[in-house]
Amino acid sequence: MDTPARYNPILVVLHWLTVILLLGAGLLSDSEGGSSPISIHMVLGSLLLLVLVIRLIMRFTTRRPARAQTGNPLLDKLGEIVHVGLYFFAFYILTIGALIASQRNLVGYVLGTGSVSRGNLALLRPLHELGWFAVLGLLFLHVAGALYHQFILKDN
Repeated sequence: MDTPARYNPILVVLHWLTVILLLGAGLLSDSEGGSSPISIHMVLGSLLLLVLVIRLIMRFTTRRPARAQTGNPLLDKLGEIVHVGLYFFAFYILTIGALIASQRNLVGYVLGTGSVSRGNLALLRPLHELGWFAVLGLLFLHVAGALYHQFILKDN
């Protein structure tokens, strides 16, 4: 079985959709007194969940290029950890977000069938935000790795 030189174009589109939806949901959050409606944050989060599930299915059912190697086993392992961590924390954020939405009846509110309840967010909100900061840190490492491959190793 030949190893393809490039990723399946659908995986590439799903990658960038993930980036756009993740950053959109995070940056359009209504926390800290922001003005974005919760419905936008929830819709983007829901779309992110759908894209991530499709992306994982595609990832395990399509052929991919060989893993990029740096020549340094520690950096190669760090790259694997960053990729797994991005998936883990994206699903972590979505899970905590779903718990918040459930506790506050946000789905009913968005659908116009109920009102928002206060809910006890003393633990869930900080956990949700912690996931966001973890994703930002991992995203920084991911971009740094991509730039390292492109401009230092020049291996495309």
